[in-house]
Amino acid sequence: MKNIERLFFSVFLVFLIISCEKDSNVIKVFHAGSLSVPFKEIVKEFEDKYPGHTVQLESAGSLSCIRKITELKKNCDVLAVADFTLIDELMIPDYATFNILFASNELAIGYLPGSVWEKKVNEFNWPYILLSDSVRFGRSDPNHDPSGYRTVILAGLTQKLFGIPEFQEKFLAKNRKYVRPKGTEIIPLLTEREIDFIFHYSSVLVQHKLAMIRLPDSLNLSTPELNGWYSTVCVNVDGNKVGEKIKKCGESMIYGICIPENSLNKKAAEKFIEFVLKRGSEILKNNGQPVLQPELSEGSIINPEWYKQLKLN
Repeated sequence: MKNIERLFFSVFLVFLIISCEKDSNVIKVFHAGSLSVPFKEIVKEFEDKYPGHTVQLESAGSLSCIRKITELKKNCDVLAVADFTLIDELMIPDYATFNILFASNELAIGYLPGSVWEKKVNEFNWPYILLSDSVRFGRSDPNHDPSGYRTVILAGLTQKLFGIPEFQEKFLAKNRKYVRPKGTEIIPLLTEREIDFIFHYSSVLVQHKLAMIRLPDSLNLSTPELNGWYSTVCVNVDGNKVGEKIKKCGESMIYGICIPENSLNKKAAEKFIEFVLKRGSEILKNNGQPVLQPELSEGSIINPEWYKQLKLN
């Protein structure tokens, strides 16, 4: 009987070890919706290069991604957000210890190619056209998605730049039924012709083959040298806890990536981030997204040894 018990225990132990090894090869990635297209390509190449690893992608607005970790206590191996300051402010030091800046973007206004607006709207008249009763536009929720609060900031900057009284207030009050938790959810509203325009990142508009109104640097939140101007408009958005608000002021767009402290697979997560920073940079650029020379954010409290040894040039 004891021999049978020992045999059963040995089989169970082997099964447990195999299960743990299998789980250790799964990399769970929470990421901003605007990274969906390039990250799918990155994952395909990564899994081809490392066939023993499986990457599970889960997209949402960047704030929603963070709340899955901080509020819902979901395990996450890699977190990639569209606004690096969210990691510095809401993740470090309790939920993460470092934050790598790796990409940028710009805001633009998207519409369907060949639509009636192609010859009617431009970077000079769009504020007046979008406020007209016959036009409908969509945007993402500022309490869930950086593109949402960046659009609110854009409206405030437009009011100042164009000198249109109460433009931001009128803009935010209009077409509220077309506000969605993340930017990618407003694209079907446009393709189904439910709305005429969407506010989104230029990279996403390129990836979905949409036409766009390119905005000047003074409005598109792309230029670090204009941070002084961008920061003249701020918005309060939901923080980590119910009832908590954080203040977001305009600044140039920079994406951040980190390994949360509750990661169950840190070594594999390091390998994936290294791949994103190396091969992934080309994939991002090919999908219309500018990349940055990676560097740690000022809010990082450690410089990981694997990152110190990383050769990116």
